[in-house]
Amino acid sequence: MRLTKALLVLIRWMQAGHRLEETVPLTQARHRRLELEAQGATVYWSERLAQG
Repeated sequence: MRLTKALLVLIRWMQAGHRLEETVPLTQARHRRLELEAQGATVYWSERLAQG
């Protein structure tokens, strides 16, 4: 059996004075970032992660 690596993205943002973070699949990361920014959040960090 072959294992594939799922690419994840860690997104960190500030909203209403709170620092928050979330890990999402790479395929959804851009949509989630745009969604957060539309809600008034400031995205200050995103990093790709590999999960085995």
